[in-house]
Amino acid sequence: MTDIELIDERQIARADDSRYFDLLLREADVLANATNIVPANYRKRPAEIVAAGLFGRAFGWDIMTSVRNIYVIDGTVSMRPEAMLGLVRRDGHSVQFEVADGIATATGVRADNGDKHVATFSLDDAQAAGLAGKKNWKQYEDAMLTWRAVSKLCRFLFSDVVLGAGYVPEELGAEVSPDGEPIEVDYLVPSSSAKTKLIDEFGKDLAVELWGDRKNQSIYASQLHELEEHGRSILISNNDSNQTTQED
Repeated sequence: MTDIELIDERQIARADDSRYFDLLLREADVLANATNIVPANYRKRPAEIVAAGLFGRAFGWDIMTSVRNIYVIDGTVSMRPEAMLGLVRRDGHSVQFEVADGIATATGVRADNGDKHVATFSLDDAQAAGLAGKKNWKQYEDAMLTWRAVSKLCRFLFSDVVLGAGYVPEELGAEVSPDGEPIEVDYLVPSSSAKTKLIDEFGKDLAVELWGDRKNQSIYASQLHELEEHGRSILISNNDSNQTTQED
């Protein structure tokens, strides 16, 4: 397929829901198996890439822009703060921010009706949230304070712009870089949520086998992903054995 043909297909796909979804599935399958093209939390996870792509479509983003700015953590959509700020300003709204005396202040004014809101995030807030002792907060205090104030502002004044993605990944438990990008999206999943996810995909019997003796302990998302991969391997193996038995 030539570059011109690919561009034409993407334009058609964006205008047609079924064509778009088909293209998104193919792109997700390729990107999920890439090593250095997409963030680590999307590798080997085509379903998550599809989810990010569908959500990003509301903002007019292509798939690569979506996976670099949208992060789904335990079922909740979050967004890089730079992306939030870009969306708000793209719609013509005003956002200004400053940091002084350990307090970040973000001031927003809507372009359509003039509504104004001021959001703050302080070192005291960071201390209360258990953030102040983290390495990035010690080294990049102003930047970290600023992005938390910006996300708070977006939730209150520009909810129609961020469409429910007004949380930065850090607010959902991810370790982030100074620009708000997750360093490694690994977080604890409550046992009830993890068990439900396994049962929904594999049925109760196999889910119980996969869960083992963990009882009601929470597990990390990476561990849950390993259980899911193991479960899929078991299903494939069982399917192959059944086919062999039928042929015999």
